[in-house]
Amino acid sequence: MTKVKAIIEEKEWDKYWTKKKTTSQAIYRFFARSYRDLIIKRALNYFINSEFKKGVKLLHAGSGAGQVDRDLVLNFNITALDISAEALKLYKLCNGEKAKTIKASIFDIPAKSGTFNGVYNLGVMEHFTKEEDEKILRELRRVLEPNGKIILFWPPKYGPTVLFLNSLHFILNRILKKNIRLHPEEISLIESKEQVKQILKNSDFELLKFYFGPKDLFTHCIVVAKKNATI
Repeated sequence: MTKVKAIIEEKEWDKYWTKKKTTSQAIYRFFARSYRDLIIKRALNYFINSEFKKGVKLLHAGSGAGQVDRDLVLNFNITALDISAEALKLYKLCNGEKAKTIKASIFDIPAKSGTFNGVYNLGVMEHFTKEEDEKILRELRRVLEPNGKIILFWPPKYGPTVLFLNSLHFILNRILKKNIRLHPEEISLIESKEQVKQILKNSDFELLKFYFGPKDLFTHCIVVAKKNATI
């Protein structure tokens, strides 16, 4: 990512995390917060606790407001990274000093190689192109220990929430002419398991698990992959 694009991305995400005054944004955020707290957080807890031992160093790469980390910060050494200062302010309000926060780009993580035992994110990868996703994964690979793992919550193209939000945007913008975008555009939604395997392979990761099911009410494809230590 170029420096100019990084600045644009930072401003866009700051804008997203700043509270909106419109009724539609307020309603969307209420339901999004409720869904993250009641469904997504529980699914994340399950996969993190299944893949990592308590106390290990984990990087939440693209942490957002950190609502889903409320339980994890009690049992793991969490570092939350986000390009948005506004997001990290909300993260601190949510989790206090239980986790370290870093304001930085996911493309250029200010950490030494091999720093973390694991990396995870939710709803991040779909906002970038395939080429950018591979760059992100190579950077995540760099900061992982040998055989370190990543857990990605990555929405599928035909998932129920994606279809619902696409329909909602159609009603708001095409029919009601509101010119409203409830969340940043999703340009790399998952279309197949093979697609994910290829992206991981190009970034020197090995797919371990690919889950799409009721744990998060079919919201994401949950990808668990291991750092390929052959190079």
